Amino acid sequence: MKNNKFLIILLLLVFTIFSGLNVNAQESDLDLLTESIKNYHQDNFQEALDLNNKINLENLNAEAQIDTLYYRTLIQLGLGNISKGRKQLQELNDMGYDFGMIHYELGRIYLNTYNNFDNAFYQTALEQFKKARSLGINSPNFHRDFASAYIGVNNKQQAVQELEKALSKNATLSDYLNIANLHKELNNLEKAAEFYRKALEMDDQNSNAYSELGDVLINQNNYQEAIEVLNKGVENNPDSLILNYKLGQAYYHNNNYEQAEKYLLKAVDIKQNYYRAHFHLGKLYQAQEKYQNAKYHLNETVKYNPDYAEAYITLGDINLKQENNYQAIAQYSIAIEKNPNYPDGHFHLALAYYQSGMKEAAISELRKTLHLSDNHERARKLLDQLQEEE
Repeated sequence: MKNNKFLIILLLLVFTIFSGLNVNAQESDLDLLTESIKNYHQDNFQEALDLNNKINLENLNAEAQIDTLYYRTLIQLGLGNISKGRKQLQELNDMGYDFGMIHYELGRIYLNTYNNFDNAFYQTALEQFKKARSLGINSPNFHRDFASAYIGVNNKQQAVQELEKALSKNATLSDYLNIANLHKELNNLEKAAEFYRKALEMDDQNSNAYSELGDVLINQNNYQEAIEVLNKGVENNPDSLILNYKLGQAYYHNNNYEQAEKYLLKAVDIKQNYYRAHFHLGKLYQAQEKYQNAKYHLNETVKYNPDYAEAYITLGDINLKQENNYQAIAQYSIAIEKNPNYPDGHFHLALAYYQSGMKEAAISELRKTLHLSDNHERARKLLDQLQEEE
């Protein structure tokens, strides 16, 4: 009897010792996990991995084991070890677990957020983001990254929807500018203007917002408001090339040639080879019949951008106005060479041929014009007139 009591006491003692060892071992591994997680969130990925790899999973309960494997996967992805990260993810999947955050991080990697590749893999990133969303990821940054992936596959409408979700949670200046830019590219000019204005409410010194809003207003033919907006932009940033150029452009379209000349010349002064400003100066001087000045700036335009077809057409128009028919034909021909599918190039060449008495050549160019643009009314009217004369 005494021997049995002694044996029971001995077994209890051994159990207590081993239980204590197990508790101590689990606490030690949990400490390693805590330190590993801390280093992960500080972007010390290699240190985090070294600590994580020291953990003995057998010492941990099921929940702590999953936490260890979860962070081991994220750490591998943080180190750019995509294949190892995906292998760890598969191990979790085999255990019946899947995590949206891991798919989100994979999506960010394929988006080339960390420059792991020469180019982003947008479609693969989208697949990972969709999986992350299905698993509950819904943060503003997630929707911003999701939008970037949609932009990468040229699905701007879907990108807008993702940015709207980000805006509803935590709007930033970049969000307003990005969604405004997308609306502008989609030709949703009213929405674009709305978001550029919101960007300016958040930062009334933002030159980009003034510039883009001014451009939208010009495209809407709202020249007076464009002038007001762009003047504020120039007041804040007097040496901005793009603000001075666009303000000059707005004044030009509003027929205020004196102010247009002032700001377009300022743009050229800031950057001598800015061909867009030279082109609008050429158009401005053409409208004032200052043809020598116009030709100078139009020639500067094609010097700095030899493929600018519209500048050759304007040079041709001036020469045609001055009855320099063959020079006009040469300029229009260059414009067509630069852009064969531009209907107005063929139409203006037809006018030059007609003015030079070359009716058949004119008819040929008019037919080419209508082939490229069957609703070109001036070409249709002139072609009908020439065919009636035959």
